[in-house]
Amino acid sequence: MITVHDYMAIDPLALIFSGDAYRILTEKLHPHVPKVSEIQEVVRAMTAEERSFALARARIFIAHSKAIEEAITTLK
Repeated sequence: MITVHDYMAIDPLALIFSGDAYRILTEKLHPHVPKVSEIQEVVRAMTAEERSFALARARIFIAHSKAIEEAITTLK
């Protein structure tokens, strides 16, 4: 069974830099721009079970994101 904890890691930079400095640094090192081709490269190396797990997690994040968006946009 695959669990999220099997894949969690702590970025050592997060232990060194403050919140704002860390965000600036990580954005420069790893911009938050999804690149489908890079994701596909990783997915090709995954087993069918790993792909199913990743897809299920992505769908969970989508559901949570939609709930957050609705909560914020409908707030009165």
